Amino acid sequence: MRARLSFLIAAMLVSTTLAPGLAEGCGGVTATIADDPRSFGVRTAAGPQGVTLHYDRAGNVYVAASEIKISSALAEAIAKRYLDRRYRGWSHLEFEGFTYDHGDLVYMYHAHVPNLAASVHVGPLNFATEHAHVHVSATTGDVYGFGCGLGSGIVEMAFEPTAYPAELEGKRLPYIQFDTPFVASEGQPPRIDGRIDPEEWKDAGHEVIHVGTAQKSVTEYG
Repeated sequence: MRARLSFLIAAMLVSTTLAPGLAEGCGGVTATIADDPRSFGVRTAAGPQGVTLHYDRAGNVYVAASEIKISSALAEAIAKRYLDRRYRGWSHLEFEGFTYDHGDLVYMYHAHVPNLAASVHVGPLNFATEHAHVHVSATTGDVYGFGCGLGSGIVEMAFEPTAYPAELEGKRLPYIQFDTPFVASEGQPPRIDGRIDPEEWKDAGHEVIHVGTAQKSVTEYG
C-alpha cells in the first residue's frame, strides 16, 4: 500500500524568466536565465562550456540568455524524445526547475511512468518514486538520468541536433520555477505577507502526496 501524506505548500513567485527558488540535488543551486545577469550578481565564476556564472548574495546563479545553447522549448523536446526512447509509456511531463547542478546548468523535468519504482536517495532517507526524472543540459543538450538527491547523474542520451526542428532553437517557454500552489482556505483569497499564521492553516486547501510505491520491487536506482 502507498503511504499517503497530506501537507500544505506555499506559493513560489511567478516570473517571466526562470525565477529563483529552492533547488534539488546534492550541492545544486537554483539558476536563472536572464537577459542581463550582471545586475543580480555580486561575483562571477567560470561555468560549463564557457558560460559565465553570476552569483547573488544568497549563492544562487544567474546566466545570460545569449550564452545558453539549448532553449527551454528545445529542452522540452529533448526530454520527450528521451522518455519515448527510454520507456514504453509515460505521461504528464512537467518542468520542475532550472539549476546549476553537478557542474552543469540543467532543465529539470519529471513524468509519470506506469509501473516505475525508482530508488532515490535524498539527504538521510531513501524512497521510491513513480516519476521518471529527466535533466537536460542547457549547454550541451545531453540528457542526464537522475542521481544524488534527484539531481543529475550520468549522461543517458547524447544530443543529436538534426533530430529536432530548427524553429525550437532560441524559443523560450513560459516556465515557472519550482511551481507550487497557494495555501488558502477554500473561497478565501490568500494573504501574501511572507508568513503563514495558524488561522490560515485551518481548513486550508491541501494536496495528497504519495510517498513510496505500490510496486513490490525497485525497478531503477538513482
